[in-house]
Amino acid sequence: MQNKENHPQTTAQTATFQAINIKKSYEEIGSRIDVLTGVDLHLNRGEMISIVGASGTGKTTLLHILGTLDRPTAGTLLYEGVDVLSKNDIELSAYRNRTVGFVFQFHHLLPEFTALENVMMPGLIGGRQKAEMADQAAAILGKVKLSDRTHHKVGELSGGEQQRVALARAIIMKPLLLLADEPTGNLDTKTGYKVFQLLQEMSAEYSLSAVMVTHNLELANETNRCLTLADGKLHE
Repeated sequence: MQNKENHPQTTAQTATFQAINIKKSYEEIGSRIDVLTGVDLHLNRGEMISIVGASGTGKTTLLHILGTLDRPTAGTLLYEGVDVLSKNDIELSAYRNRTVGFVFQFHHLLPEFTALENVMMPGLIGGRQKAEMADQAAAILGKVKLSDRTHHKVGELSGGEQQRVALARAIIMKPLLLLADEPTGNLDTKTGYKVFQLLQEMSAEYSLSAVMVTHNLELANETNRCLTLADGKLHE
C-alpha cells in the first residue's frame, strides 16, 4: 500500500510532470463545449494519484492529454522540463512509446498473440531486438504472477489475467508515467483489488509517476493523493 504520510509534498519545483492551465474545448454547430477549463497538476517521480469525478466531467479526456494521445486547446505539458507539446506528431509518437505506459478499462490486447508477445509489442514497435524484449517480457510477466501463462493466447486468459498482461505491457519500456483509466472497472471486487495492488507495487518498484482514473473511492483513497475533477478543474 502506498504511504500517504511519508510521501513528500509535490510542488512545481519538485515535480517530474507538470500540466499547466490545460484547457480543452470542442466546437459543435453554433456552440462550444468547454470540457477542461484550466487543469493544473504536479506529479513527483514514484507518486501515485487518483482522479475521481462524475461521469462526463472529462477524466478520460484529461488522461489522454497527459499521455499525449490528444492535444489540449491550450496549456503546457512539461515532462522533466521538456515542453512536450512543442514536438511534432512523429516526435510525440516516439516520445510516448518510451515515456508513457497505458492501462485501459478494456485491455486492448491483440487476440492473435500470446501474453508474452503482447507484452513485447511496445519494445518491438520501438525498434528493440526480439530476443531482448522476450527476456524482459518474461521477467515482467513473472512480476505480475503470470509466469505460467506466458504462451497462452488472450482468449485463454481470465479477465484479471488479461488486465495483468495489459499492466505488464504498459511497464515493459520502464516509462516515467503510467496512466490507468478505470483499470478495475470490468473486474469483480476481489480481482480488481489485486490488479490495483499490482499497479501500486509496479509504480513503487519502477519509480513511476502514476495517475489512475476511477469511480472506486475506496481504491482512490489508497493512493498518495485523491483529486476530484469538477467544473473543468482539479480539486484536492
